[in-house]
Amino acid sequence: MIHFIGGTFPVGAAWHNDEVSAIANIRQQIDAKFPSSRNLLINTTWFGPQFNNGHYDRFLQLVNTNQQFDRVFLMATADPVFLNQEQINNLIQSVHAKQIYLLGHFDTDYQFNFHATVLGRYFANYTEDDLLPKDLKKIFLNYNRKPREHRVQLVSKLIENNLDQYGIITLGTESNRIYNKTEPTPGHFIVEDLADFGAQDSMGRANGSEQFGIPDDIHSVGNLNLWQQHFLNIVSETEFLPWDNTFVSEKTWKPILGLRPFVLNGQTKIYKYLQDNGFYTFNHYWPHIKMEELLEFEVHDSLLAVIKFLSTMTNDTLLEMYADMLPALEHNRNRFFEFAKEQQYKIDHLFE
Repeated sequence: MIHFIGGTFPVGAAWHNDEVSAIANIRQQIDAKFPSSRNLLINTTWFGPQFNNGHYDRFLQLVNTNQQFDRVFLMATADPVFLNQEQINNLIQSVHAKQIYLLGHFDTDYQFNFHATVLGRYFANYTEDDLLPKDLKKIFLNYNRKPREHRVQLVSKLIENNLDQYGIITLGTESNRIYNKTEPTPGHFIVEDLADFGAQDSMGRANGSEQFGIPDDIHSVGNLNLWQQHFLNIVSETEFLPWDNTFVSEKTWKPILGLRPFVLNGQTKIYKYLQDNGFYTFNHYWPHIKMEELLEFEVHDSLLAVIKFLSTMTNDTLLEMYADMLPALEHNRNRFFEFAKEQQYKIDHLFE
């Protein structure tokens, strides 16, 4: 017997059907593996006391009626885990579960990367020539849509140190306005043509500036002309704090699919995650700058140091460095599609 609580991305959203399919798949596997036990499966997409969607209330109703379960399965697919460890521990205790299984975006043996599976199916199909740098007008590209604290902090530091001159930067706003550099508020937006993006965003909305003022583009590298102008991709990941579960989203996969070296404004443990899964990282090209296993307050200064280092080089030197990187970049792109299939296999065979 299995009791299910949770929601998904809405109908019409880019990954709705994929998330629903993953849930159904895992429900079947739980039923097959543990047919005689009382099982509770919770999909953690927008699940927690901070969300007013009824899913957490349904869980509290179970607790209030003193229902008990042999096994609890928490599943994080399309989004990061919204529960902290204390909340997870309290959840397990409140239903008197004997065993807990943490599936998906958890640092456990049942970890899988949902984003790789969907990007493997839906990402725009580019030739290598489409992606190669054509004219290095900028050293780096740093797209930021939701103005999360670690993103705003980095953009502010880039501007304060006059390093924004070397980059293509976007930064969304909570008020659905676009920051621009003439305003006193930090951040600015490089204008892009919406025709460069899909017709819909990840929530199924018309892909315009409805929320945060920047297209929610998940299946392409965006404006190819801008992509071809930059050397280094600064990934603005969703999660930043090192003690949270590792979360690798489409933001990290984009430079890998787009043939670009990258650095992370996010959890630095992602570097090791990628290396452990057969991908190359590129921090050995700036070995005098500590980039990995940093404390969270060290990350932004390290990113600035990389930009300063690269800004001392000529375009020809950067292109020579890129040519040296290219075999590793090509390996990463090819490896991604293998990895995506491996992640789907994990989803299909969780308990084997």
